[in-house]
Amino acid sequence: MRFCSPGSLSAYRNLRKKQVKNIEHPSNDEVEYGGQPMSINASGMVLEREAENEVQPMIKTDNHLRSRSIEGQQKKTDIHARTLEERTPIILNCYGQPIGPTRKDVKDLSCFLGTMARTTEFAPLNYVDWPSVPTHNQIWEYVLEKFMIPPEGRSWVLETVNLSWRGYKSKLKKMYSEAVEKGSNLDKLYKLVPADELKDLISYWNTSPAKEQSKKNKRNREKLDDMHTMGPSSYAVLRHKLKQEDPNKQEPSKAKVYTESRIRNPKKTYKTSYGNTKANM
Repeated sequence: MRFCSPGSLSAYRNLRKKQVKNIEHPSNDEVEYGGQPMSINASGMVLEREAENEVQPMIKTDNHLRSRSIEGQQKKTDIHARTLEERTPIILNCYGQPIGPTRKDVKDLSCFLGTMARTTEFAPLNYVDWPSVPTHNQIWEYVLEKFMIPPEGRSWVLETVNLSWRGYKSKLKKMYSEAVEKGSNLDKLYKLVPADELKDLISYWNTSPAKEQSKKNKRNREKLDDMHTMGPSSYAVLRHKLKQEDPNKQEPSKAKVYTESRIRNPKKTYKTSYGNTKANM
């Protein structure tokens, strides 16, 4: 199924074409945006209206999900194959973040959510932003088929898929840019992304607003020179670990968490300087 709901890249491109042609839209005029009635205000901002009789896409929650992974990324087929009886219980902290039962369980959950972000049925790539993706409920329901998570964990689950979804898009864009620079074909990308979604992505990446946003994001990323060194582990797990190690079971201070999260392995090479981190310590 090709998604054309509000927020999709196809709808975005149609709107951009109208703006480029200098079509004037009076304040709050209704237009068709991806097949749904929308509103555009004087500044060109699209205002989504409630869709009537919205039909959610069907999700096949079986072992035939089209999860596509770039080399080196985990597929977690064993978790996707779990039955309801084989589900792993997940313990949350007071913020709804997973901290147990074990660090491995938390890591498995995070990696599993990463595979969902690369699955066409759950996280189609031809949407401008994560709130526009219409499959949030299906994602949560499928996660509950593989893990026993309290309802308070829903926000964390969706945000984690969101971060992985954005990261996956970023890697795909890098692959596309390298292919263009080398003058090679896009066969690798077509193996990872459905043709219709890839077409929308490439069209979006080549729009002026997308290019400007990319430059801005790159400049901001280059300013980050004090990154943690925990890898895929989370601050929630680290705080829980430090609390358990404390004789009085006290919550660790921010300073303690900062120091522990930036320990460097002398045998490894890091991209960022250690100067600012040492100064902060």
